Amino acid sequence: MKKLYILLFFINTHLSNGQNFNLKIEGSTKNETKTIDSINYLKKHKDISSIISTIKEFDSTLTKFGYFEYFLVKQTKINDSTFLFNYNIGEKTSFINIYIGENKTLLNLKKDTISIPIQETQSWIQHNLSTLEQKGFSLAKIQLTNQNIINNHLTSDLIIKLNSKRTFDELIILGYNNFPKNIKTNFNKKLKNKTFNQDLVSTIYKDLNQFNFVNQKKYPEILFTKDSTKIFTYLEKSKPNKFDGFIGFSNDKENNLTFNGYLDLSLQNILNSAEKFNLYWKNDGNNQTSFFLNTEIPYLFKTSFGIKANLKIFKQDSLFQNTQSKLDLGYYFTLNKKIHLGIQNTTSVDIQNINTNSLSNYKSKFYTLTFEYSKKNKENFFYPEKTFFSLNTGIGNRKTNIKKEKQFFIQLEASHIINLNQKNTIFIKNQSFYLDSNQFVINELYRFGGINSIRGFRENSLQANTFMSVISEYRYLLSPTIHIHSILDYGYIQDKTSKLENQLLGIGIGFEILTKNGLFHLIYSNGSTKNQAIKLSNSIIQISFKTNF
Repeated sequence: MKKLYILLFFINTHLSNGQNFNLKIEGSTKNETKTIDSINYLKKHKDISSIISTIKEFDSTLTKFGYFEYFLVKQTKINDSTFLFNYNIGEKTSFINIYIGENKTLLNLKKDTISIPIQETQSWIQHNLSTLEQKGFSLAKIQLTNQNIINNHLTSDLIIKLNSKRTFDELIILGYNNFPKNIKTNFNKKLKNKTFNQDLVSTIYKDLNQFNFVNQKKYPEILFTKDSTKIFTYLEKSKPNKFDGFIGFSNDKENNLTFNGYLDLSLQNILNSAEKFNLYWKNDGNNQTSFFLNTEIPYLFKTSFGIKANLKIFKQDSLFQNTQSKLDLGYYFTLNKKIHLGIQNTTSVDIQNINTNSLSNYKSKFYTLTFEYSKKNKENFFYPEKTFFSLNTGIGNRKTNIKKEKQFFIQLEASHIINLNQKNTIFIKNQSFYLDSNQFVINELYRFGGINSIRGFRENSLQANTFMSVISEYRYLLSPTIHIHSILDYGYIQDKTSKLENQLLGIGIGFEILTKNGLFHLIYSNGSTKNQAIKLSNSIIQISFKTNF
């Protein structure tokens, strides 16, 4: 065969570069030729080197399918562009018997000898190498020795060279020198001495992909030394911070200057400790003012624990103002899967000091339990969060000037994106709230409605002690930077302060444009209730522009 390749190389150097060549392979009998034709080798070639490569592949294929006794009979140049190769492929060996012996336990096999089709030999070896790799023997080698052909069967002995068992030693981060030390320490602490295999590398890669504040330049690499196994990751700091808002000025009824507008600011990992900071303020210039401040610090003192604190202030007209503070201590399974225990205190002031059964000053205190999980999809610039789940429950009491009530609440928010194909997706979201109490006051009810809730209704214009909703969108990607979506929202509410039960419907359409400066989002929606027909005059247009930095 070596002489063949030398001959073809000599021919190749003397033929025109622009000429095309044909390759034909035949057997010593018609049946052999039929078998050869079933291999589907490449017949048309641009140069002689391509023919040489095809012949090498053909030889390997014969061996793979059990033709161990093949040999090349002759080669013929039929004309300037056609080469004929005549083979005697011999008898086919259909099965291989492999003696495994004491290695059967190591490979999770029940028998010490197996028989498999000859063409499955390579895949069987790869499968068992994967089995050894899962057990930490990443550098193991498998060999088949003492091979003999007996009665159309190939017999062979299995030899395994395990080398040393590998365990994880250290995660090395390159490219981002200020990567949060608390997270890196936690990674190394959790994974130290774990059995090393490709699943472990994949887990690290996926976990790092869930961090908003970093991007991975490439897949992690492994360094094996005599005494250690290290995983190298290649990171760069991303731009997870977001800003959206505007501020306006107007005069109230008494010609006093007032501010209106909103501000939505989200900061993450500014201090290189994976911390989060959120600030939200909105004043509609008329009836409502909302303020929300939240901060979260994970992996305190390089442990799996963290804290979260928030402050909420909501003022409705000149009726009441609620001030809620919450402090949580959390345990982080990962940065995106965590559980918190907390204390939530609320003080509500009846501004007009009416103090009736339905509106009154009150103070409440709840002990809360919260579980959160999220899954990112960074490849989607429009919707980078594929899955989100948050369950918050609390038990406590509310005290008014009249009475003290035991209370319980549960709040659920869950969303998921279903990818139909590259351009079509379905978004579905559930928002639910339930407050259990013998009596209710208006200023403690759950408030909702608006762009982040059931759409077609003004922001926080709805109230209820029980609320359930299904929020959905069908999304279509017009181009890499333009996205349109439908709006179909349904909700059920119960308000015991007004003895009201109703069903809500929000429909509409929206589109988003991704620009160099941020994401522009426009929504046109219309909301109606069970007893109210849809009116165009009730339509709402909502606009947002979020900038990442």
